[in-house]
Amino acid sequence: DLYVLPVDDAYRMGGYVDSNIRNGGMNPPNGVVFNYYLKNTTDSSVVSVTLFDKQHKAMKTFSKNAKEKEDKLDFKTGMNMLVWDMQYEPAEKVEGMVLWNGNAGSPKAAPGKYTARFRFGKDSVDMPFTIKSDPNYKMTDDEYEEQVTFLLKIRDKFSEIQKSVKNIRSLRTQLDDIVAKSDTSSSKDLKVLADTINKKMTAVEEALYQTKAKAGEDILNFPMRLNDRMAALYNVASSGNNVPTQQVKEAFSELSAEADIQLDKLRKIISTDIASFNSMIYSRKVPVVSVKN
Repeated sequence: DLYVLPVDDAYRMGGYVDSNIRNGGMNPPNGVVFNYYLKNTTDSSVVSVTLFDKQHKAMKTFSKNAKEKEDKLDFKTGMNMLVWDMQYEPAEKVEGMVLWNGNAGSPKAAPGKYTARFRFGKDSVDMPFTIKSDPNYKMTDDEYEEQVTFLLKIRDKFSEIQKSVKNIRSLRTQLDDIVAKSDTSSSKDLKVLADTINKKMTAVEEALYQTKAKAGEDILNFPMRLNDRMAALYNVASSGNNVPTQQVKEAFSELSAEADIQLDKLRKIISTDIASFNSMIYSRKVPVVSVKN
């Protein structure tokens, strides 16, 4: 019911394929090409492809019900093709957020041996494949690995900042809803505590993200905050095939330390102030504020 053809070696090269080109030839797919056969698929068929790195840790999964559009897997009965662009999972995104440097990117996998696991119903096939380095550059596999590892550290710290911004906004909404639904005459202390928590969270949010930015060029009027600066660092560190310089390493250490101060403040707000707020409203049988992990 499931058959996966051997995978040709793929070269880690730049560029992209323009699927809308009208007046010229099309380059071959830029990435790892998987060809696989499925027998008797239906609308309810469960098919997935999970990619594993050199340490056999899951990097990315394609499936029909994936949340992200780029991770959705289209398949049919018969022969199918999946092209993986060699990119890791992207950094966390916040809808409507204005960043001068955009989101931190998604690094391309370093040269080496990887594995793809295909699942179709109860059937499973593990298929090894190899990514080769771009022959136009003289970087060693270890140097590629060093660059990718560093970029993943920046991506993960950027994502941590973005998730914290989302968390702050979720907590603020819940606090405001609870206060709005409470009897003001008997809940003054509840409102005072909610206002205090909101002020503390706002201070953290404004350090993590430039909340005054409503359009692209607003960043020219207001200074960049930590997430935008982290994205800028990613752009520099990912420009070209080269190991991280001492300057970008030092810049990352500095930005990470600044971010950790704010993230620790948020964790303290959650562990103390939000906990106190929930204890206060527990006796009043009002739904407590939930914290996302």
